Amino acid sequence: MTQSVEVVWRRREPPLPVAGVVAGGSVAELLREATIARLAEREYRAVSGEGWLVVLGEELPWADGAIYLGWDSGVLVPTTAEPTPPVALLRGALPDGQLVVLLPEQVLVSDAPVRPADPALLGA
Repeated sequence: MTQSVEVVWRRREPPLPVAGVVAGGSVAELLREATIARLAEREYRAVSGEGWLVVLGEELPWADGAIYLGWDSGVLVPTTAEPTPPVALLRGALPDGQLVVLLPEQVLVSDAPVRPADPALLGA
């Protein structure tokens, strides 16, 4: 039997420290371009899936419309948003050993390990 849990989001104060950034659709392309442009000066780790891109690191690239992420109980969530029930309780329903990004509208899960960002792998 499958059960669903309603997750309600509220503003998080103070925001989490930034650890990553995620973008989907056309914003993912902007984030990809911005990431490639900064690879000469920064090291990032990245993973992409069906229409989305997640970049992890410090001093992250900017893409208008991207969502900046922070760690909460081993899950990446928007830095300025906090879910109820808390991530620590939701974590048990999420896959272990994978990168999980919990967003207000979706959950992104990466089967692949997050790899060092490389222009060739990012589609340059």
